[in-house]
Amino acid sequence: MSRLSAIALFFIMTVLAPFATAQAINLDSVIREAGAGANTSRVADLRRWKIGNYTVEAQDKKAYVTINGTRIYTGRALSCANGKMFVQKRDWDKHLAPIVAPSKKDVPAAKKIVIDAGHGGKDPGKTEGKMREKSYTLDIAKRLQRILSKHGYTVELVRSNDTFYELADRSKKANALQADLFVSIHFNAAESKSARGVETWMLTPVGEASFANKTQKKKADTGNRYDAWNLLLAYKVQSALANKIDAEDRGVKCANFTVLTELKCPGILVECGFFTNAAEAALIARTNRRELIAQGIADGITAYAATLNTLKGVKPAPAKAPATSKRTNSLLRRR
Repeated sequence: MSRLSAIALFFIMTVLAPFATAQAINLDSVIREAGAGANTSRVADLRRWKIGNYTVEAQDKKAYVTINGTRIYTGRALSCANGKMFVQKRDWDKHLAPIVAPSKKDVPAAKKIVIDAGHGGKDPGKTEGKMREKSYTLDIAKRLQRILSKHGYTVELVRSNDTFYELADRSKKANALQADLFVSIHFNAAESKSARGVETWMLTPVGEASFANKTQKKKADTGNRYDAWNLLLAYKVQSALANKIDAEDRGVKCANFTVLTELKCPGILVECGFFTNAAEAALIARTNRRELIAQGIADGITAYAATLNTLKGVKPAPAKAPATSKRTNSLLRRR
């Protein structure tokens, strides 16, 4: 075997092997084709592009990219070799393009919103001391309904009191109400008492595994018809919420949650903080914190709706510029 052949074989085995069952594409090329400027990072294994109002960062061997500081977890880790950054085509299609280069075809509406307050009735959800998740999710759902209604949206609640609903019945109710989008409100818990922050979940696309799950999804659910819009909604809400309450941004992740699988509209599940983190739980127990959480989710929904209107060619109404945040999740700064 010649030296050139050996080098080629080494490249295939070490770089492209992780993409053997999927199509790998040059991220540098596709993001430039979508309208991004040149890579501005001077670090060999890190890329940074500006595309529209977004700054996208991607790093070798990381199973996520960041967009304006918010992590978007991908199905597979990215790979850098020979001066190029490779990404699985499915990850570009399902986890990047819907945000930085969304399609103008089949753009959904965002007028009727169904809010699902997690748990209820015989199901208290997570508990910590006197705190019951079901009570706090309902409180935020009602606050969110009030805020969005003032913005002109039609808002329905899956439950408006301490009532138990089966998980599948929550999406059935949203479908029966002909919802344009669905948001399920929850709080988090972890074995580690230091775990904190907010995260937003979308339905796992076909061909991927749920976050931290190695089982590949082989069959599409009804909700997978809206993969692109699920991602866009999840990103807008996650980014707005983390900024509004200045919380640790745990990113956008995928899971096959029952409340999302049979939806006939874009939908997400939002984890608004950790009951198991003493400092965060103390904040959640405060009325003003829950009001801010509701405002953050509402800001994300409004930003999502504004993007849909832009894609449809609808001129936006004059609005105040959003507050800026000093928080940054730059990949470079975390090195």
